[in-house]
Amino acid sequence: MNRAMMCVAIFVLLLAGMPAFGITCCRENQDFVEIRVAVYDSVLKNISREAKDAVEYSWEDNGTKYEIVTSVINKSDLVRKHVLTEGNFDVLLMPGSGRPYFDAYDLRWRKEVKKFVEDGGGYVGICGGANLASMGFNEKLSINNVLGMSTLGIANVYVNDQQGEEWQYLWKSNWKYGLPPINVYIPDSGNPITGNFYDSYRNIRYGGGPGMYPAGVKNDKCGDIVPLAIYAEEPMEAAPIHRWKWDGGGWKIAANITTDIKGEYAAIATTYGNGRVVLFGPHPEKKTFFGGHIEEFPVRKNTRFTWFIYNWSDGISSNRDYNWWMLQRSVAWTACCPVPHENKEGEEVESAGLMVVMKFFKLNAGYL
Repeated sequence: MNRAMMCVAIFVLLLAGMPAFGITCCRENQDFVEIRVAVYDSVLKNISREAKDAVEYSWEDNGTKYEIVTSVINKSDLVRKHVLTEGNFDVLLMPGSGRPYFDAYDLRWRKEVKKFVEDGGGYVGICGGANLASMGFNEKLSINNVLGMSTLGIANVYVNDQQGEEWQYLWKSNWKYGLPPINVYIPDSGNPITGNFYDSYRNIRYGGGPGMYPAGVKNDKCGDIVPLAIYAEEPMEAAPIHRWKWDGGGWKIAANITTDIKGEYAAIATTYGNGRVVLFGPHPEKKTFFGGHIEEFPVRKNTRFTWFIYNWSDGISSNRDYNWWMLQRSVAWTACCPVPHENKEGEEVESAGLMVVMKFFKLNAGYL
């Protein structure tokens, strides 16, 4: 980006008495706009890489080319080098990972992120990144109360994500083959992120993320909550998993894992100060599956010294970018840019449906 043009834009906004919101994206008559995204580092590098791959995208709108470019940052970059500024980035992308919970215990960390968003930066959070942005866990004494000490409070929602319930879909997951697909409903929110998908359902991977609901906390910096997606299925019904016990001769089901997020928000958009915030409970960065079922199994067979995990088995896989449009549009919206609309999601749905039909005929060829 041309530094002189950046300086002129800032100067004009200051003269006008306007907040420096989405500076790099709100100018007209420009041929090229770069949206700079800071992807927060995870202990598991593939988590950051998946999120990074999902949002890197370019498109054109009214003669202007927009391009999302990413850089990975970590705690040291944030609290020591102070890189998270509007001079360096437009959006912070917080993937689904446990690491930020611990980093956010550092008050300096929380101040840096909150100031970035309040001053006009964007925040997009996935799963744990959504929990982190919320008002916390409105529940009785549990380990979540400890995690809640690190939440940012930049979105006026509570998260329903209990360790013995929803979190079990993370703890018991065989990560590559776990995380079941569930359906979310996309209401007519008026927000362009989900525009042209209103009043429809979408298949998306679930990994123990939160259901969200209004917190009603009095905070003048927090804007209204706009639901982008609502859980249309209960994970425990769409993908039942269990607690197991050893009875002396083998393993038996002891109890069902319960969840209670159906009807709660799966994705929301809001504002904090001059910045915009989008949160996802499930995982749009991951490919999903059509059809299939849960398969639970012990890590070590025929011994009581083991634990049970699960796969999602026999499903037809989507392309890995099937739901990437959700994140790409969220980044664009939080950066105050026109959202991209040239996606191939309709073609992928048709392709996946054809694959299901072909597999059915293949498996049943001997009976037809």
